[in-house]
Amino acid sequence: MTTAILFVTNDAAIVPPGLAKVAKVTNSADEALSLCAAFRYGAVFCDAAPLANGGSGFRLGRQMRRHGISTPLFLMTSSIMSGMEGVATASGATASISRTATAILDALKSVGNAVTGSGLPGPLERPLPEIDIVIERARIILKKYAGPVASMMIDDVLDDLYPKYPAGIAVDVFSQAVASHVSGDKARADFLAELLV
Repeated sequence: MTTAILFVTNDAAIVPPGLAKVAKVTNSADEALSLCAAFRYGAVFCDAAPLANGGSGFRLGRQMRRHGISTPLFLMTSSIMSGMEGVATASGATASISRTATAILDALKSVGNAVTGSGLPGPLERPLPEIDIVIERARIILKKYAGPVASMMIDDVLDDLYPKYPAGIAVDVFSQAVASHVSGDKARADFLAELLV
């Protein structure tokens, strides 16, 4: 049985030579999400930096969590900054690692690397924290006020907040940040009342 590993990166040369035969490489977070929904991977290694079509590892982590995909996700960065681990975990990633073959191989060892390359992924079996429930509710409610770009607006707010709150974003901080994108005082108050039921 072969273990498939997914790399989401603009630099395919990052794939360690020993994994080349079992690695699938894409530079699109959207394609990565589709692949993870269709196949089981031992792990996903994704650049934290911007990818094709404006995606990022942070957004991919949130999307994987939202879709119930439990494949271990490692965000790769050129330099590990303080607080990065908290930001990675808050976005749904397993951990952040440096973009080196050694770090990638160590990460694979940490998850056991025992998943085969076919089959359907299992859903997450742990309940979502309150902030995740509010984030998903905000995506739905904001559509009334902002239209089809609501989900992208939420992702932008989260991209701004994660670095500021590496230990986790409080519900009220998130709610106020999203509400600032709603025009008009009455509409903003209505949005908050609906969001914070």
